Amino acid sequence: MKRACQLLLLILAFLCIGATGAHAEAKEREVYTARPSVDGRLYVDGKQLYAASGKQVQLRGVSTHGLTWFPEYINERLITQISKEWDCNLIRLAMYSDRYCNGEKEENLALLRKGIDIAIAADMYVIVDWHILEDANPRDHIDEAEDFFNTIASEYKDCPNVIYEICNEPNGETVWTDVLTYAWRIIPAIRNHVNAVILVGTPEFDKNLGDAVLRRLGNDNLMYVLHFYTATHHHNLRSELTTAWNWGLPIFISECGISESSGNGDVDFNSADEWFSYLNELNISYCVWNMSDNKESSAFFDTDLDPENGFTDDDLTESGRYVKELIRGTNPKDIPRPVGILKKGTAGYLRDFITNSLGDREYRVVKMWPWYALVSLGVCLLTLLVIKLFSSIHKKKKSNVRARKHYGTYDDIYCYGRGAAARPRTRFLINLCLIICIFFVLIYLGWRILASVPVESGVLSIIANILLLIVEVVGFLE
Repeated sequence: MKRACQLLLLILAFLCIGATGAHAEAKEREVYTARPSVDGRLYVDGKQLYAASGKQVQLRGVSTHGLTWFPEYINERLITQISKEWDCNLIRLAMYSDRYCNGEKEENLALLRKGIDIAIAADMYVIVDWHILEDANPRDHIDEAEDFFNTIASEYKDCPNVIYEICNEPNGETVWTDVLTYAWRIIPAIRNHVNAVILVGTPEFDKNLGDAVLRRLGNDNLMYVLHFYTATHHHNLRSELTTAWNWGLPIFISECGISESSGNGDVDFNSADEWFSYLNELNISYCVWNMSDNKESSAFFDTDLDPENGFTDDDLTESGRYVKELIRGTNPKDIPRPVGILKKGTAGYLRDFITNSLGDREYRVVKMWPWYALVSLGVCLLTLLVIKLFSSIHKKKKSNVRARKHYGTYDDIYCYGRGAAARPRTRFLINLCLIICIFFVLIYLGWRILASVPVESGVLSIIANILLLIVEVVGFLE
């Protein structure tokens, strides 16, 4: 009896321990979404990110594509919807530094300020991203960067929402010493106004954390950046992250994606499960690329979404659906997906080839070509019908008309000439070539009339372009 009681007590003890463990595990999986209105300005302590109240937080957010490439996505309705429906507490505004420094300063500043203001209204943290890429070394535009961060930090010094990313993806021959030299000038420009969290990029497209571990900047409220794309980067880059983390380096994933590192290609959900489960385990914050309808597999939205109208789940790509659930705090392995790895088909690569050749905006114009082709085909068929009718009328009247001087036309010269050209088969091929030429010229004229007039370039450009268009149309009719 005594042994039976002991056994019963032992079983109850195991059940209590199991229940306690299950409760602890459930508590560990609880997802907290930090908000500026509640948690205030964030700060870094050790290698973790904390709210003003001292609560440890993880930011889970989305990154825009280039601001001036997709300005329509800096949209209050869309961003507010993502904030609420996705439980998203972070947005990254990717402002390409080479465009800012080469003629698009005011346009970028206007879009950036608009994005910050929308994020503040939506109660989100917002990363101001000096998006270095083509200008591989941050020192190339250090004066412009210093002026930029001095301006933005002074304007938003009282706002707890703003986080500053001072150099996205240093690359090429850029080494850690270049980043240090740059950071020693840029960080004080921000600190003169506000002690906000600052993100520092690392060499090799934000893949080399080793030098940052050995030579840290030594300032408070700094985090070092790592970027990954799940279809390209696997265990080796996670090892880089693990090593730096074990050495106590505060790490922020300011950009990542579930596609290849180009932002395109295959989508690897299996690898994404491993990456994001690991980030959740370490409580590391991240931003996912990209909030646009770009012709890339990393884009969240299907083509031609109008952000002004908001969106539904039907407007999301497979990537977008996964990212939505991820940011909402769903366990990555529990997120539905079509397959483990979504392979990009031949049609997708063909679309990419066209996009890379013509650019994103021009690709949208090319998408209209089937409509131009249908109209052109209709015009050709209508013209052939009219010619057929007039030919039959002409034949009836021909016997009653006296012979008169007749000037050679295309049809006379090439279809009724001597030798081989007189054969019916040759006549058919020549006429077919003529019809094909007319067909494609009509497609071209459709594009010229509807899509090529530079309405954004001023009155003189518009007038000159329309005059050239008239000349082309008259030439075609002739």
